[in-house]
Amino acid sequence: MPPKPEELGEEELNKGGGALLIGSKGKLLHETYGANPRLLPKSLHDSFGEPAKKLPRIPGQQHELNWVAAAQGKAEASCPFEYAARLTETMLLGVVALHAEKKIQYDGANMRVTNVAAANDFLKREYRTGW
Repeated sequence: MPPKPEELGEEELNKGGGALLIGSKGKLLHETYGANPRLLPKSLHDSFGEPAKKLPRIPGQQHELNWVAAAQGKAEASCPFEYAARLTETMLLGVVALHAEKKIQYDGANMRVTNVAAANDFLKREYRTGW
């Protein structure tokens, strides 16, 4: 757990998970899956207001059922592949950089790390025969 931000006062951090991002102008705190997002200090949150909701929200937060309904053509996916694929690629490249133990430069069109040749070994694997 990170140290509790003093801006929270008596409120405790949610031990179930979340993130605390610290920037030069303030902090962003949210719980697991981005629930209950807020800027700290509260004055910053109040001055900014609620961000626009660009993706559809899921009734009851049942993302698995949303995925099934989208596959059946009954609903729009709350996290379309066009968005989720880029997000996942970015996160996995973070893992590649951790393994490479260096900052990496990535050429997305060619799916190659351009500045640390050995990091490319983390992008693919040799599969066993028959897989």
